[in-house]
Amino acid sequence: MPGRFQFTTISMAAVLTAMLVAGAGAGAAPLASGGAGTPEPVAGTMRLAQAATGEANPDSMLLGQNKSDANAGTVTIMTTRNLGAPFMQAALDLSNLLDAGERFEEMRVVPVVARGKVQNLWDILYLRGIDMGFVQTDILEFLKDDPRIGSIKSRIRYITVMFPEEVHIIASKEVRSLQDLAGKTVSINAKGTGSAVVGTLLMERLGIDANLINEDTRRAVARIKAGEIAAHFNVLAKPTTVVSGIEGEDKLHLLPVPYSEELSDVYLPSELTSEEYPNLIAAGESVPTIAVGNVLATFNWPADSFRGRKVKQFVDAFFSRFEELKQEGYNPKWKRVNLAASVPGWTRLEAAQAWLDAHPGPAPVAAVPDSAEDGEFMRQRFAAFLAERGLVSGPGENAAAVNALFEEFTRWQASR
Repeated sequence: MPGRFQFTTISMAAVLTAMLVAGAGAGAAPLASGGAGTPEPVAGTMRLAQAATGEANPDSMLLGQNKSDANAGTVTIMTTRNLGAPFMQAALDLSNLLDAGERFEEMRVVPVVARGKVQNLWDILYLRGIDMGFVQTDILEFLKDDPRIGSIKSRIRYITVMFPEEVHIIASKEVRSLQDLAGKTVSINAKGTGSAVVGTLLMERLGIDANLINEDTRRAVARIKAGEIAAHFNVLAKPTTVVSGIEGEDKLHLLPVPYSEELSDVYLPSELTSEEYPNLIAAGESVPTIAVGNVLATFNWPADSFRGRKVKQFVDAFFSRFEELKQEGYNPKWKRVNLAASVPGWTRLEAAQAWLDAHPGPAPVAAVPDSAEDGEFMRQRFAAFLAERGLVSGPGENAAAVNALFEEFTRWQASR
């Protein structure tokens, strides 16, 4: 009888332990400070039950098959709504490079199809299960009058600056300049997208009063052809198939966006070429435009929290193997990424900064040389030129490198 009673007690303990663990994983209350709110998992249900009954626990059978292992190394990244876009490819590259373990229990990167890069910011702050996302750097300027901006800045951090994306404005050929859009109906793309942010800011800063609407690209192009709207904004890394698939006989073209002082503190100078869009740009010609920066952002989790430790584990793995992403087979745009680059107005994640401090690379170059004698705007353009190449990281100490870059900038400026 005592032996039977003892067995029953152990069995009941195992059942209760399993129920408690299952409850902790499935029904726990969300955390108070934004993000996914997933509680820190404890040991897996099967392992606790077996430990309570004294049964064997073969790792080969259990590894990666319980909630603890499945979540311990998994991070999610909000990407874009365009499945073929470079940022979706970048997330897949990170998954291919970093996923580790027999059943990916050591690390797993899960790309999540996004609503848009504006929505990515809110998803990082509030959506359950989201660890990181790609966000445009102009979003803080866009939200500067939002009463929540102070709270947003305190809770959002960037891991690294990513590659920029170009602004493509598709317009009817009757529209020859941005000023021609005054009084007309213009699509700034779907609500929640980065294009909507750029379209709004650009028109505001240039003082162009147009009727801005939200329309998806395919529908917007059809409406331009029908004469219902004048133009459509699309922010994508060049060359993009969404634009290259438009035929010249459709009587559409890419509207030039001259780089100006009104835009220089937020955007970068760029251009679209006939090699990239032969159907829309005459051979040997180019169309000036602007580019917007991007960051891989995350919630500012406490460093000692479960979510904070997971993100740190990702950062350490990502930064340690970053150079591999520049090899053949990965998105070539990784070659434009400089892990040490910084972005004005944003704060880097502490774990990312700690890794960079422990692995110093070449001296950063970001100072504008004294030889820039063409005024403040020229200095701003040079700063934008550096930023476009991922070289902005605070005042530089390498004067020779800066002057060499300025000479390259001067040649680039003359070629335009």
